[in-house]
This record gives sequence, structure tokens and C-alpha cells, in this order.
Amino acid sequence: MALTEFKKAAVNWLSRREHSKAELSRKLQQKGASAAEQSAVLAWCQEQGYLDELRFLEMILRHRSQQGYGYQFILRECRQHQFSAEQVSAMAEQLEIDWWELARQSYQKKFAAKAPGDYQEKMKRMAYLQRRGFSSEQIRAVFSDTNVTD
Repeated sequence: MALTEFKKAAVNWLSRREHSKAELSRKLQQKGASAAEQSAVLAWCQEQGYLDELRFLEMILRHRSQQGYGYQFILRECRQHQFSAEQVSAMAEQLEIDWWELARQSYQKKFAAKAPGDYQEKMKRMAYLQRRGFSSEQIRAVFSDTNVTD
């Protein structure tokens, strides 16, 4: 396959949604591109403005936080795209995401205003928030809220 074909494939993927360098490189490799061809295509995409790592990171943070996921969940996903914790934290600060409020909103969306019936139900709800990537402090704050425990 020629370099122009790899560029065409990369633009096709990037026209559908944002990609990280790692993800685009993996797709190019699956298409049969050599390491040199991958780097040439990635460099070309960046020069053209089609590929932007910060734009991709911002998209991931906005999208997942709007879906009600916490910092730890998002961090795990971003690490798969080869972003560091520092990059993720910096972008989260820039976007001014309030993880505490997000935890409360995720809880309210899932469980509405129903108080947990017993201890097991409370543990299930706490596990739900933990799976969504919220810290134990944020989970405790949600359950210390008078609206949740009443």
C-alpha cells in the first residue's frame, strides 16, 4: 500500500471522530503500514491540523464527564491512549470539572431520591460509584449529603 493510501485512510478515520496518536498508529499498523510510514502519516496529519492530541484529550474528558464518569475511570481510559496522569489532571483543571458535584449528579441520575433500604443496598450503590471512577472521599461525600441518606 502506498503512503498516499495510508494518508487517505487516516483522514477517513479522523473525519469520523478524534483519535489519539497511539490509536491512529495502531490502526495504520493493522492496515500494514511500517513504522516509518506510520510516523510519516502521523506527522503529516499533525501538520495539516487533522490530528491534535490536546483536542482529543479534551474531547475524552468532556464526553466521559458528561456521561457521569469520575477521574479514575477517565484516567484509565486516557492511559490506554498513552496520556500521562499529569496531562489528564492539567486538562481537567483547565476544563474546571467539579468531580464532587459530578459524583453527586451520577448518583442522583441512577438512584433518584430513593434512600438505600439497607446496608447491602448502600454498599451496592457505593460500588456503582466506585466502578464509575469516583474516589472514596467523593463517594462518602455523596452519602453524607442529607438528601441521599434521608
